[in-house]
Amino acid sequence: AGLAYDHAGLFWSVMAGIAVGTAELLSFTVSGMGVQATQSIPIIIGGSVLFGAVLGLLLLGETMMVPGWVGIALLTTGIGIVATDPG
Repeated sequence: AGLAYDHAGLFWSVMAGIAVGTAELLSFTVSGMGVQATQSIPIIIGGSVLFGAVLGLLLLGETMMVPGWVGIALLTTGIGIVATDPG
């Protein structure tokens, strides 16, 4: 009873790992540039969620219900608020 997998699943798993690793490296780089972690981390994490939602819609043909769109709107608003915080 071996593990069942397909090549598309492996491909997307590797791509997800690369995306997460890139976000982590970006967070370390931005924090090393003197940007406060209270600003950089929420923007990078929120931005990666937003990016994933857009990719799901455009590349994978996924659809979102109203609560999903409300979440995207809240996420975008939150990123804007955190990004413009002078603190």
